[in-house]
Amino acid sequence: MVTRAELEAALADARAERDRGDAEDSQAEAEREQARAEWERTRTDYYKARDFWESVRDKLDVASPEYDEARERWTRVRTDWEGVDAEYFRMRTADARALEERHKKRVEREAAYNAASDALDELINADTSRRKELEEAFANANAEHEVASVRWENAKTAWNKARGEWEKAIAEWEQARASWEKSRDALEEFNHAAPH
Repeated sequence: MVTRAELEAALADARAERDRGDAEDSQAEAEREQARAEWERTRTDYYKARDFWESVRDKLDVASPEYDEARERWTRVRTDWEGVDAEYFRMRTADARALEERHKKRVEREAAYNAASDALDELINADTSRRKELEEAFANANAEHEVASVRWENAKTAWNKARGEWEKAIAEWEQARASWEKSRDALEEFNHAAPH
């Protein structure tokens, strides 16, 4: 039979596993949010750079340093955006595949925790019920013991009283017998001594 200590240890393990899984899920969520924020930031930079490039492309002299600088900036921002967008898309694709597995594991962790908790509760309830049964049985036995003790004391008192009366009756009988024997002997002696 499983002991309470073993069930408490199982519950603690299930709680730790649940908390560890929840922490990992929270960490993954934080990383997703961070990636999304980076994606949003680079997308904003991309649109700004694109709009700027489109606004100056036809106005600047192709041979001017300003043109080269604007083109280089646009190319760098576009490359950054493409890299971040590709990584974000890869992460979202991987997350979509992992989401069901994470959900399944979360359900399993919760089920394991709930099962351990229920098992401990069941044992505690069984212990409580058994303790209640034993306490009720002891209370009944104690009441019966008290009643029996009073009866025994009363019976002992009655027996002692009866014994005292019996011993007194024996003493009175012995005294009466002694008187009877004495009277008989005196009568016999008188009868023998009397002239015929």
